[in-house]
Amino acid sequence: MRFGVRQEMKNPSVTEFQSAAEEFCDLAASDSPLTKSDLWSFRALLLRLIFHIPAVESRQHSSDFDGNPIGDEEFRRAAKRFSELPFNFYRVVFDPHDFDAEDEPVTGMLADDLADIYRDLAQGLDNAKRGHLDDACFDWAQSYGFHWAKHAVNALAALEIYRTNNHERVEQAETRNPYQPPCFHDLP
Repeated sequence: MRFGVRQEMKNPSVTEFQSAAEEFCDLAASDSPLTKSDLWSFRALLLRLIFHIPAVESRQHSSDFDGNPIGDEEFRRAAKRFSELPFNFYRVVFDPHDFDAEDEPVTGMLADDLADIYRDLAQGLDNAKRGHLDDACFDWAQSYGFHWAKHAVNALAALEIYRTNNHERVEQAETRNPYQPPCFHDLP
């Protein structure tokens, strides 16, 4: 390991994606109150998920086995729980590449972003837990491409801007959170 870089952060891995998805869903479904430090846990997990999604996308093959999605009540409970984080609302543009769009920035909701990601990850995890990892990868890759990628990127931008505007520090490199991806200067 060089400069504290975890091996799994060098190459995207389905196993590491699944591990991050499980941790995200466990944190989302927990009954313990959320704190400011949970913002950084979600930040780190989102970075891990995005880093490892290429491995998931390359494995996606479906046999049409459908995982069980979380129910509406569980979704609402998670969204309510996420709304207790230190901030919820932020501004966002729907498509930063559409220069012809005349729409103004709109209000994004961190609670909605995290709850939608939770719902999409949980369905794939249900497939994986039933022994259908290829179907889980299919679910994760498809839902990432058409749904939760935008939620993840918007949430990350909101989290990082909140962190820098408030001079929040995440752990230093020598005591780095094991779920925090390496900095570019840490890579070989």
